[in-house]
Amino acid sequence: MNLKKIIAVAIIIIVIGGIAYYGYDYETHGTLRLEAADSGISLSGATGVYITFSAIALHYDKASSNSTGWYNYSLHDKTVNIFDVVLSNATFLSNITVHSGTFNMIKIYISKVTIDILGNNITLKLAHSFALVINTLSVSHAGTTTAIMEFNLTDNIHLSSSTAGVFNMSASVIVK
Repeated sequence: MNLKKIIAVAIIIIVIGGIAYYGYDYETHGTLRLEAADSGISLSGATGVYITFSAIALHYDKASSNSTGWYNYSLHDKTVNIFDVVLSNATFLSNITVHSGTFNMIKIYISKVTIDILGNNITLKLAHSFALVINTLSVSHAGTTTAIMEFNLTDNIHLSSSTAGVFNMSASVIVK
């Protein structure tokens, strides 16, 4: 008899805890919709630019320093072709659940870039491991914020020959 009461109390506590956690999670998180685009400036001879996004990091604006307050989110090596994809039809990357709040810096981690140009498929060397964008981004609890990572491919891509080149990590982020 006593064991049944203990089990019943334990079940009630678990149910209340689950409801409380769901309410906390709902009130402290929002959705960040990530998209990618090209600035629309023509890259002569190119027919495709494939960028593999590995992660994104958001810096909380009230953090005590630039080295603390980062929230990291995996994009699971999502590869998209952004060649001639402009802001009005940006390519969807991912919806990620993030802590709600205001962020003042964004790190965009890219693991691979390939370009199809003049009949060649070239894997570009990455100049850096991420692009740092300083921009305000607010995510409200239970809301959705769209962030479009825009690349100026004519500035980002530097070909040294018909088989080699470098991808310079720079981007802007447009928040909707």
